[in-house]
Amino acid sequence: MAAGRATPRLPAGAVERRLFVDAPPALVWLALHDPAPVPGADALLALGPAGPDWPAAGARRAGRLRLGRIPIGAEVASLEARPQRCFRIGIVGSAVVGERRWDLAPAAGGTRVACSVHLEGRTRIGRAILRLERDAVGPRLEAELAALKRTAESTRPTS
Repeated sequence: MAAGRATPRLPAGAVERRLFVDAPPALVWLALHDPAPVPGADALLALGPAGPDWPAAGARRAGRLRLGRIPIGAEVASLEARPQRCFRIGIVGSAVVGERRWDLAPAAGGTRVACSVHLEGRTRIGRAILRLERDAVGPRLEAELAALKRTAESTRPTS
């Protein structure tokens, strides 16, 4: 049995993307929770204002899940928040439910970031929207990770 934390298996239908960021996990964590919108990012999930307890596990906030041109109102709950290691949120909307997860691991002087999303339709309309937009989720995750990389690397102190 290997030492260390085991990464949970992704559910069927989940989409995952990985990226290396040339910044330490602390800076990536700060960039991930930066409340300022990132220019040029086509966000899959737009979050409303955060309370003082965000991103602590159990904290909640409003959000809008964007699948194609259709915004779906949702409640977002922080399920797991381990600074500089892991962040997981649950998404509950009227037509779609799901989960997003970010895993941060130090690697070669930077951070390896794995981001995954799993969405399920709660209604016929939700299932139809997901079928139509399933292929667009991966490229949008890649765009979000690229924006996270730009933000984290631009805040890296120069020596």
